Amino acid sequence: MSRFLYLNFFRFLFLFLILTSSYLKVFSSILSDPNPDSLTKNQQHLLQDTILLKPIINQSIILLDTILPPQLILISKDTIVPKLSMISTDTTVSIKSASKVDRRLNYKFSGSSGISLNQLQLSNWAAGGESSASGKVFSDIRIIACSKFVEYDITGKFAYGMANYKNNRIEKIDDRIDISATVTRRTIKHWTFAGVVTFKTQFANGYKYPNDSTIISGFCAPAYLNLSLGYRYKKDDRFTLFLSPSSGKFTFVGIQELADKGAFGVEPAVYDTAGNKIMKGKNHLVEFGINVLANFRQPLGKNIELLSTLNLYNNYLDENNKNRWNIDVDWETTINFTINKRVSTILFFHFKYDHDTKIPIYETVDGVDVKVGESPRLQFKESLGIGLTYSFT
Repeated sequence: MSRFLYLNFFRFLFLFLILTSSYLKVFSSILSDPNPDSLTKNQQHLLQDTILLKPIINQSIILLDTILPPQLILISKDTIVPKLSMISTDTTVSIKSASKVDRRLNYKFSGSSGISLNQLQLSNWAAGGESSASGKVFSDIRIIACSKFVEYDITGKFAYGMANYKNNRIEKIDDRIDISATVTRRTIKHWTFAGVVTFKTQFANGYKYPNDSTIISGFCAPAYLNLSLGYRYKKDDRFTLFLSPSSGKFTFVGIQELADKGAFGVEPAVYDTAGNKIMKGKNHLVEFGINVLANFRQPLGKNIELLSTLNLYNNYLDENNKNRWNIDVDWETTINFTINKRVSTILFFHFKYDHDTKIPIYETVDGVDVKVGESPRLQFKESLGIGLTYSFT
């Protein structure tokens, strides 16, 4: 079954590369500023037969939108001419003069960076607890590049936080690398054909605290790479929805110790009856399915803003038929309370469910936590802190 998944994915990738290279070849020929006066009558008839629909309203014929830029059409393999804005049923074909395509890109670079601090001090506190101080640095960046027909949107979210407790114990509280790139091509109103690439991992190793000798994660362990093709709906900046029926999800586990345990859904190592490893665990997992990505932004008041991102993924080629109904959920919500230009309070929620990620289950026996199993479970993270933020554009 794994060979079948690999074969179909590489077929899909090969077809995507062919279509992309063909489009770039056509687009490059557009930039050569073709001369429409060289069209023969046969080419003009071919033009009329290729791009026109049957009469729909008032015996008029409207153009069929193609993947080429709205002002140009493909007549033959090597001939490109301006697209007619409207052609009637009259046999006479008129062609507007070609205008030079604007090849310039308009760039916009924006983002914010800052530090968030939390502190807890306890002295003779009857209810118990532990004094601590924690801090987190974060940076969010966004680059948008627009041409006349294509838009590129690249975002990056980075964070790293540590907490120091009274007994000088240091633990990691946040670690994030989240990069996404979206390329869109306008087709019809509010809907665009889009390709989305996302990459998620972390900076440093994670441990099973308070035991800092048992590693449970690390850089590229796991790492998630998602390649999706589909359509994006965007009416305004408040809400966007991306739907992809063909999405490849790749999970990488770069630490062999974790791969041998089958962490994050990869195939574990194989051992003989004596406990000797005869085959090491795989370092990757390949899935292919449906990807849904929604972004929502809404002001809640003069100085309050809500930002929410929901990502749903379904692997409809899972080897286990029962697992094909499982949906991976990744939902982040941030509420920013702006105090002034530099100081803000940030409330952050993160819900996550991945059927391939097994969470240990413990029971307390005679005052000692004993592991009794592991299974997929809903993961939840919440943080609240005051931060110093610098925004730029």
